[in-house]
Amino acid sequence: MKNLKFLQIAALFFVVQEVDGQSGWTKSKGEGFFQTSFSTFNSKDYFTLEGEKLLTNRFHQQSIVFYGEYGVTDKFTVIANLPLQNFNGFETTETVSGLGDLRLEFKHSLLKKFLPLAISVAPEIPTGRANNFANSIVNDFERINLPSGDGEFNVWTTLATSFALGDFPFYGSLFGSYNYRTQYDGISFSDQMAVGVEFGYKFFDKVWVNARLNGLTSVDEITEVTDFVRGDGTEYTSYSIGASVPVYKEFHLNLNYRNFNDLLFQRKNIYSGGVFTLGIYYNLKPTAE
Repeated sequence: MKNLKFLQIAALFFVVQEVDGQSGWTKSKGEGFFQTSFSTFNSKDYFTLEGEKLLTNRFHQQSIVFYGEYGVTDKFTVIANLPLQNFNGFETTETVSGLGDLRLEFKHSLLKKFLPLAISVAPEIPTGRANNFANSIVNDFERINLPSGDGEFNVWTTLATSFALGDFPFYGSLFGSYNYRTQYDGISFSDQMAVGVEFGYKFFDKVWVNARLNGLTSVDEITEVTDFVRGDGTEYTSYSIGASVPVYKEFHLNLNYRNFNDLLFQRKNIYSGGVFTLGIYYNLKPTAE
């Protein structure tokens, strides 16, 4: 299967498991946000551990993801991120699918009024299929592992701050994260660090538009192939723009486009291309006591 020996697949890592836009705000008690989204991605551009660009058979991924936030108290929010189904394949293989890894995030407000600041701890539980082989449609004796989850237990710790300009519909957020990684099947992985910034503005008192810049890098320098399937040594800079519009009462439609470059961190061990996401979300308002 041409070029598949290079591709024990990092691409699923960045489409589904990226650290989402983080903020210094927590939900009020009883307040919630619940979204179901569909993402699609395909690319022939693979960047090696040395940052070299290779053209390969086209890889594609589609994902259906549930994301929810709920305010347990005014200062404590519980967040869940679960890929309900990941679909992975190359143009020369069948498409295989499976449940992704569940990420649970526990977020606590450190400062809430003048400069919102929050810390969160998010264990990622390996609920996905760590081994999910796709058969070649060209040579029936060849196959490649396209897992729907990375098979390891890891923990993200994030510190985030935000600001808003009073009645002016503009906000900004800045965050830094550390991902403590463990191992899968006897192979240990490098920890990771992520940074990000986001700005948003509300047009016509209805449409929120936001822009993000994120970066991910490995703590250790990975110079040899260990296990591409698990995203070890993956680095990148990503940028995105999104918009949300109300459709009915507290239901909103969310659109997002994301892509990658080398602005903060050079692309390594990653497929690079545009990711399109369409979501519908519901804002739960707290009930009056």
